Amino acid sequence: MPIIAFGLNHRTAGIDLRGRASILPNDLPTALEALKNSASFIREAIILSTCNRTEIHAQVRDISENETRRHMLSWLADLRNLTLSELESSTYCHWEQDAVGHILSVASGLDSQVLGEPQIFGQFKAAFYAANRANSVNTDLTDLVMAAIKTGKRVRSDTEIGQNSISIAQAVVIMARQIFSDLNQTNVLLLGAGETICLVSKHMKSANVRTIAIANRTMANASRVAELVDGEAMALSEFGSRLHEYDIVISSTNSPSSVLSKEVVAHACSQRRFRPMFIVDLAVPRDVEASVSDLSDVYLYTIDNLTSVIDENLKLRTNCLAQAKSIVDEGVQMYEEQHRIRQVSGLVTNFRESVSDMRKQEIDKAHARLRAGEDPHEVIERLGEALAHKFAHNPTVAMRNASKSDDQELLALLSEIFQSK
Repeated sequence: MPIIAFGLNHRTAGIDLRGRASILPNDLPTALEALKNSASFIREAIILSTCNRTEIHAQVRDISENETRRHMLSWLADLRNLTLSELESSTYCHWEQDAVGHILSVASGLDSQVLGEPQIFGQFKAAFYAANRANSVNTDLTDLVMAAIKTGKRVRSDTEIGQNSISIAQAVVIMARQIFSDLNQTNVLLLGAGETICLVSKHMKSANVRTIAIANRTMANASRVAELVDGEAMALSEFGSRLHEYDIVISSTNSPSSVLSKEVVAHACSQRRFRPMFIVDLAVPRDVEASVSDLSDVYLYTIDNLTSVIDENLKLRTNCLAQAKSIVDEGVQMYEEQHRIRQVSGLVTNFRESVSDMRKQEIDKAHARLRAGEDPHEVIERLGEALAHKFAHNPTVAMRNASKSDDQELLALLSEIFQSK
């Protein structure tokens, strides 16, 4: 049964479409259940949704590649209230070996906006754990995920692709230095308290900014991050009235709608007497209204605007990329070999069980005849004939059918298997 990888990412879709197509972590169980119930041909499924991609990794059966793509397009469009036209030109559907290679590349960080970035590895595993809790994965996708994790670890340990990688958090600091010549005099506000904000806070601390404040819906989480950088924690509802105090604002929440409006930012700018404000929206969907960029004193960047910094770093690591791709290719080959072995193992097990059942049935009949007083010699003869007849039945039928259809390849194989010694 084929493996597929359907979705969109930072290469195929802009940040607005990625935001509208994204599925928040709390919504994954419902989405996975809806996906499995949408079609009987979907046997197993994982949904990976990050700021850079929304992908469905699935095992399907009895369906063509084109039919699969059409179904996935329709399902995602319905789920996220999108139009088919905007999705058709922005999505991809990898099939079988290409899908396996894509999934292993994603887990290894080779398909990320920041080449080799480590966050995707954790996000990939989290997506699998969510699917496992939702009972939407079984043996085949579990084996594939294990192969992807193993390959991802090899890429990181056997190459230098992650060692010199610029993270999104580092790229933010680099961009901030282009706006403010002296970060020592800047006050920083971070919206959210997840992994990305935690990384940004550490890099801002290392850049020796003057102060760092963390605003989050859950004060305990804000306090946890604030303690790491000697910062201040505040409620998310509080930051609007204090926005004018901050020169740099970085936002990465899981909010389904914007948390920073043009009106609020405009008011803060007037209180700042129009000193520049650097805002980076790392969230997908967006945390900051796009119209904020219309304000003359605001430098608004999204995750896609950091590409120039990231691309410059990528040039330094192209040699590592070739080595990493080779490891992924090896991972694909190993997975497919192991998958074929598992399939044959199942066939062997079924065959042995079938033979054992035949043997038991005929021995039970023989015992019954002996108890009835039949001649032991005759009972043994009939037992041998019955076993020979049953063992020969299926191969005989296969040979006749192969002969009728002139299937020379199958005839040669059967001849090799059942040739006399």
